[in-house]
Amino acid sequence: MKFKHTFALAEKAPSYCVYECGNICARIDFVSDSAVRVAVFGKGEKLINTFNVNPNNTLSHKGRERLSTEGFSLCTPRCDGDAFCLPCGVKLRVNTENLLLSYEKDEKVLFGDRAPLAYNLENEFGKGAFHFVSRSENEHIYGVGDKGGSLDKAGRAFRIETTDCMGYDASETDPLYKHIPFYICENEVGTYGVFYDTSCTSYLDFGKEIDNYYEPYKYFKTEDNCLVYYVFFGSRLEILQQFSALCGAQPLPPKWSFDYCASTMAYTDAENSSEQFKGFLDKIHETGLSCSGFYLSSGYTSIGNNRYVFNWNTDKFPSPAGFVEEFAREGIHIIPNIKPAFLTDHPMYDGLAEQGLFIKNPDGTPFLTQFWDGLGSYLDFTNPAAFDFWKAQVKEKLLDLGIDATWNDNNEFDIKDCDAVCFSGDRACDMRPTLTYLMVLASYEAQREKYPTKRPFLSTRSGSSAVRRLAQTWSGDNRTAFEDLKYCHNIGLTMSLSSLMLYGHDLGGFTGDMPSRELLLRWLQHGVFEPRFTIHSWNKDGSATMPWSYGDIVESVQALFEERRALLPYLYSSAYFCTRDNIPMNAPPLLYYDDEELQCDTSTMLVGRDILVPFVFDEGETATDVYLPRGEVWYLGDKRYDGGQTVRVEIKPTDTVPYFVRGGSVMPTLDGFTVYPAESGTFEAEFFDDDGESFDYLDGKCVMIKFTVTCDKDTVTVEYKNCGSMPFNPKFELCSADSRRLIVK
Repeated sequence: MKFKHTFALAEKAPSYCVYECGNICARIDFVSDSAVRVAVFGKGEKLINTFNVNPNNTLSHKGRERLSTEGFSLCTPRCDGDAFCLPCGVKLRVNTENLLLSYEKDEKVLFGDRAPLAYNLENEFGKGAFHFVSRSENEHIYGVGDKGGSLDKAGRAFRIETTDCMGYDASETDPLYKHIPFYICENEVGTYGVFYDTSCTSYLDFGKEIDNYYEPYKYFKTEDNCLVYYVFFGSRLEILQQFSALCGAQPLPPKWSFDYCASTMAYTDAENSSEQFKGFLDKIHETGLSCSGFYLSSGYTSIGNNRYVFNWNTDKFPSPAGFVEEFAREGIHIIPNIKPAFLTDHPMYDGLAEQGLFIKNPDGTPFLTQFWDGLGSYLDFTNPAAFDFWKAQVKEKLLDLGIDATWNDNNEFDIKDCDAVCFSGDRACDMRPTLTYLMVLASYEAQREKYPTKRPFLSTRSGSSAVRRLAQTWSGDNRTAFEDLKYCHNIGLTMSLSSLMLYGHDLGGFTGDMPSRELLLRWLQHGVFEPRFTIHSWNKDGSATMPWSYGDIVESVQALFEERRALLPYLYSSAYFCTRDNIPMNAPPLLYYDDEELQCDTSTMLVGRDILVPFVFDEGETATDVYLPRGEVWYLGDKRYDGGQTVRVEIKPTDTVPYFVRGGSVMPTLDGFTVYPAESGTFEAEFFDDDGESFDYLDGKCVMIKFTVTCDKDTVTVEYKNCGSMPFNPKFELCSADSRRLIVK
């Protein structure tokens, strides 16, 4: 009977239980002391394998069974009648009438399934899988991938799908490039996180929809044939760490990738590309700017006005190997753009079609879709032959020339036709984020095989949380506007809160007019503090946005580049702890502090754990108010501030960015370490460094300094130990705002 389904306990084991009602099965797994997984599906239904969940961090070609428990710590909750009591203090209560689950903390309901029906058990809500849950009036929601607008997503609705959205409005365009149906919700009782494990097009509504017949709710809908979701408990940070660990570890990028990496569409689109790139190197020498990478836009593959992946335009680049070698001599790594679709007039198209390497129509012919300036077909990376073809091409056409990085772009796999099928037998429209992952995996494997001792560097525009195991990302094709600078700040932090912690932006804006002097400088001020430091543009007038675009501000640009250079030891060390501990490199202060004075949307962000940096996002403004989280001491230059107050900071566009350092930290510099002491007591800190490119650090061949700092009335005493095998003799100084005597042991 619709709207009335009585479930019965069919199976019970120490770490899971199964309930059934007719042909409907519901399984609850207690995957850890503070997380559960719920699956609702029809008996006999095929559940597409997941690539999102990978706690063992294996780089699988076929994914993982959706209901596997391999790699989970699992727990056995204490039973209390109809409730399961988790070690974290949360009680899960099961109502077998319509399978309504509720979660209690401190004898209060944290959240629960919406009564009287939360799941689409007999198509009561139409087609697809649904999950309706309770919504509190004053709750806050964070995450959901690369969504724009406010950092708090409460009251809004989103499509969980990937799209090529060049020139998007960072305040409201949806969807963007990422497929991550994960969010953190905070209400008056506590905090919880939810992740829906699917690669299908989905929808998340956090209160935009209202229905008079139900209490306030939010809901998830997916085109998948089942519902599999995880619920996490703990603090905001603990929930993020649990979700990130569930998806698998981020790789530590090579050190060179944290330096400035240049790019522009203009150089490779130009007929005189060779002259443009020679002029670039001349300008690097003239200005003295540090540069370690160049993202090579797809114009290098052009035939006429179109782009053909793996084709080198030898009119523009007479000697690709010579071009790569010339940049390598300057210490600049080429990061070439590669795309997974082949236009029908691509020189390789017919051969690939004959081999059956494309996504197909039901009759076996290649599926055609719009791609750039024509029709094309996407390579089917679920086909082992297509996967191997891609690897071979990456090696032969790129890596064998001396290239050691890839830029995996335009990989949203824009296939919405339900008739398109993959080699795996699954509908292509249900596999889009998986196809992206497999594309990046093929590039990754090619790089690992070509350079087995070097950590590979990859960048991907699209993907699910699975790509965090392989590549860095960025916010895509943004606009040259102050508003987009402001909201890309939020997009970046939202990606951090969604497990994509190694990210950046196209500084200056990708599309539109050449940014003004002020806008370019404001973008650079922001980029100095993010993992990816790249200017990239496709300006309407064909110009290239470059650090030297305006001669009268080059000195300011040079100062910002020098500020970035000085931060590199800290940024690289922070990246290591980011990959080891799932702690974001960039985060909103609210991730760490329960200070009720903290605003959700703020012009500040934490860099690593110890730097709080303010920005100015509004045109014509030269100062900003910075709220310092309470419970900490904060240092700015030669001044010391107690947390819990607001400080007015002047930041002109032509300035370097003044930033606050948290008391109780040891900051690496180019020359040694600066100690920022606490008022009293003892604190610990860590620092990491290595050769910057190999995997030797995994065997202890690195610098791993552990500091113990004791702060007394008249002295600050530093004790340190290098737990790595690389020799290191650090120098120390006390920050200028503290007058105590520094003792080093």
